Amino acid sequence: MKDARFGAVLAVLAFALLLVVGAPLMAMAKDDPTATGKVTAYEAGKSLSVQVGDDSKSYKINEETKVEGELAVGKEVQVWVKDGVVTKVVVK
Repeated sequence: MKDARFGAVLAVLAFALLLVVGAPLMAMAKDDPTATGKVTAYEAGKSLSVQVGDDSKSYKINEETKVEGELAVGKEVQVWVKDGVVTKVVVK
């Protein structure tokens, strides 16, 4: 009987550990873009506006924003945003 209880407690602890460690790892693994659309306005080092469907979204950019490709008005882009600032832009 003690072995069964020990096994159950061990299983619960293992599951709890997976939840505690796994949740942050899953959040880090997510690398989906925040928005995909056409650039409607761009001010180097300051801001980027993207037409996403029927909606226009404006974002802050800074010196740490990584830009892959030639960013310009009219280009299709994928944008990643964290804490209100663009972290990465990929020009298609």
